[in-house]
Amino acid sequence: MQNPSIPITMLVVGMLAAGVLLIVLVVRAGVVARHSGSFSCTLQRRTLRGTVWQHGMMRFGTDRLRWFHGLSLRLAPSVLIFRRDILALNREPLPTHGEDDSCLVEFCLRDGTIMRAVVDGPSGAALNAWLEAAPTGLVIGDAD
Repeated sequence: MQNPSIPITMLVVGMLAAGVLLIVLVVRAGVVARHSGSFSCTLQRRTLRGTVWQHGMMRFGTDRLRWFHGLSLRLAPSVLIFRRDILALNREPLPTHGEDDSCLVEFCLRDGTIMRAVVDGPSGAALNAWLEAAPTGLVIGDAD
């Protein structure tokens, strides 16, 4: 004779696990976004599947930018971009539909890598200001 409560028990355990995972993802997103200097950012990354765009949060630091993947349980950033490694930062507006004024930001790094990110307009301006506000001698090409 089959016990009908086993499939129901498995369903309940699966739903509880999915609920706990969802709560952990929401709490992690709150912890990442809680810090000042955080903004929404879609970053182009190279993965095993090729080049993909991944949504997440970027956060300003004193000497680096930290990017956190949106759907991850890691509390550590997935990508670090050090200010001293940025040779140039280029911004160009993207065609928009409505009020969204997003821009494509390209980070030209010292090792020849170009990293691309899509951010909203004010965040793109803040990235430019953050790079220009570096202490003298910290950025390549400073006169001093």
